[in-house]
Amino acid sequence: MNGKLEFSSYHFDEYDELCLISGSQHQIKILLVPPLFDEMNRMRRALVDAMHLLDECRIGSILPDLPGTNESLFPQGEANLTLWRSALNMCISQHTDCKSIASFRGGCLIDDFDCELPRWRFSPAKGRSMLRTMMRTRIASDKEAGNVTKMTDLQDQAISSNLNLAGNIIGPSMFAELDQAEPITLENTRVVRLESDSADADVKLAGSALWLRAEPDADQLISTAMANDLASWINS
Repeated sequence: MNGKLEFSSYHFDEYDELCLISGSQHQIKILLVPPLFDEMNRMRRALVDAMHLLDECRIGSILPDLPGTNESLFPQGEANLTLWRSALNMCISQHTDCKSIASFRGGCLIDDFDCELPRWRFSPAKGRSMLRTMMRTRIASDKEAGNVTKMTDLQDQAISSNLNLAGNIIGPSMFAELDQAEPITLENTRVVRLESDSADADVKLAGSALWLRAEPDADQLISTAMANDLASWINS
């Protein structure tokens, strides 16, 4: 997997947000909507490996940064799910050669922007579940530092001010949207889950839940399985 990766960008709200591109020479390209928050860090290596494998299948892929994430200069506390949908819509309007969308985990909450392209969703996550996980991490961290923080304390603070959850600055609008967010049912969507997941899916893949690991890691099994299923789906 030695294919060349390239950097590009898309313009959104006076900022240029980075994109990682693989297989730019291929006619077939897919937009990858990343997992959200700390899950992106844990899964990034697996996604990049999958991009290399898609390149070998003559399929290009674009992995954009969302405003307020990674190297973005957009204020993190001002981001919310609505804004991220708008950013993705701008991204795909500027990279018009993308003919399908693959979203991962929390990315499935924001792939319903104004676009009729077919969608491939990997292990869709509910916003409330992700939010509670980050809040429990904050509570555990505070406890180790000798401070007592309750879930209700964080919920009250989130009404009017930013929260630091798992290293992410969550503003009031992001907190409110996440608390209610679920992946919207769309036509022409393929749902993919791990074999260990009992929820309904169109297909189950072998591999590990990298987003549950304490540190970022790779898993060639799940990267290969995702790339193979994506290639089969795109070419069907």
